[in-house]
Amino acid sequence: MDYRELCLLWAARETGIVDAVAFDAGTPDEVADETGVTRRAARITLEAMAELGFLERVGDEYEPTNRALGLFAKADVRSIGSVPHRLDCLDRWLALPETMRTGSPPATPDEWTTNFAGAMAAVDETTVRACVTEAVHERPDAERVLDIGGGPGAFAKEFVRRGFEVTLVDRPAVVDIDRRFLEREPVELVAGDITDDLPTGFDVAFCSRVAHSLGPDENRALLRNAFAALDPGGAAVFVDRIRGRADGAALMGAHMLAQTENGDAYTAEQFSDWFEDAGFEGFEIRDVPGTNQQAVVGRRPRN
Repeated sequence: MDYRELCLLWAARETGIVDAVAFDAGTPDEVADETGVTRRAARITLEAMAELGFLERVGDEYEPTNRALGLFAKADVRSIGSVPHRLDCLDRWLALPETMRTGSPPATPDEWTTNFAGAMAAVDETTVRACVTEAVHERPDAERVLDIGGGPGAFAKEFVRRGFEVTLVDRPAVVDIDRRFLEREPVELVAGDITDDLPTGFDVAFCSRVAHSLGPDENRALLRNAFAALDPGGAAVFVDRIRGRADGAALMGAHMLAQTENGDAYTAEQFSDWFEDAGFEGFEIRDVPGTNQQAVVGRRPRN
């Protein structure tokens, strides 16, 4: 989606047009009366949303399509998709001038975690398989995998499919969501702060696209916890965009400036320092085939 499409959907959500056309109104006039926008605005917005595939015209009225479900239906994160989270992120981009002055982004909206989980659940399957393959490459004889900050479990399910015992740890709000739709998956769920403590006894500590959301001190703590989570000989595999190596990594850093208190995109040297500080050996960075991401690898010594 280009910026115009995203801004249009954001404005439709902010003015109540999305909820109006989903639940109460079908024609442009009804939407205008329900939301207080002008009739011109209602007509143009509904026509554009139909052109984008979020609405379809049925007679004189507009109705939501399956693509629009995530904008107003939140019961199943698997049907939300990435657009609602991108709209939440746009809120914070628009507030970036103030964030630059204060150092703190706006408070998260009520549906932030649900929309975030929906976006993470929509990760491309090819990317999931490629990242898991990188982890399996490090310990093909592994039995137990710890998925750190695993979100809605896309990577955890792929590890399970390949025969591993998997524990997923994430924030309590995310784990609460996971319990509703991972109940039939043999994935152990643990609620907690990954920078505070992690379960132990694993062969692989896997962490995808989490490091950039944390500050340097938080990443140091996370790597120390990952080291403690591993049995001797275990491997830590962190997947992220490395500044200076992945296209768009610097812009990802700017995105984290808008979205988080401390996040950024980090260099190979910074990751190397954190892994070494935690006690890992055999530090290595490899491009993940078919993606714009890198696998950052370290091994816990056997002795």
